[in-house]
Amino acid sequence: MDPLVTRSTYRVLLLRGLTPTEAANLTAFMCGIPIAEVHWSLRQVNQLLFLRELALTGRSGPFDG
Repeated sequence: MDPLVTRSTYRVLLLRGLTPTEAANLTAFMCGIPIAEVHWSLRQVNQLLFLRELALTGRSGPFDG
């Protein structure tokens, strides 16, 4: 999911009555991010997805910053 999709998913979940934390955690779960005992924010979800994309495309590796 890209940030625009996560943002719209998050908004729909808020409109359905979820709290911001619940909506962000469900969005994270839908993106394949483990949620266990973590309370994600939408910003954190998008940051993780960005970093995941960098790693998957080879633009970031174990020796980068």
